[in-house]
Amino acid sequence: MTGLQIARCSMAEGVLAFTRTKEASMAETANELQSINTAWQIAIQEILRMVIRDMYHGGGEASFRTHIKRIEEAAVDSIYTDLRLRGTDEWTEVLVKERASNFVTTLLTSFTYDRG
Repeated sequence: MTGLQIARCSMAEGVLAFTRTKEASMAETANELQSINTAWQIAIQEILRMVIRDMYHGGGEASFRTHIKRIEEAAVDSIYTDLRLRGTDEWTEVLVKERASNFVTTLLTSFTYDRG
């Protein structure tokens, strides 16, 4: 909606029209941010999958699983012991660390040994 259209409306209608336009814009921004976040997650997952596969495939399946478990444990430990989030309260930091650890576990356990 353009400024000209809002100017022709009564004050209440103009405010309502502006509010609707703003809400639609915010929804589009949220959708765009979500799509960027999802694309980033997919890209990182694929890069990690390729790197891990190439690095640890040669030692056999048992070795591959051992390496994945070691990486998972080290990453989760690092998140809880070394990660410091500036400008956040304790609750937010705990929540972020918990979610990050869950993402690490979910991501790494999704990698499978390719026998081919």
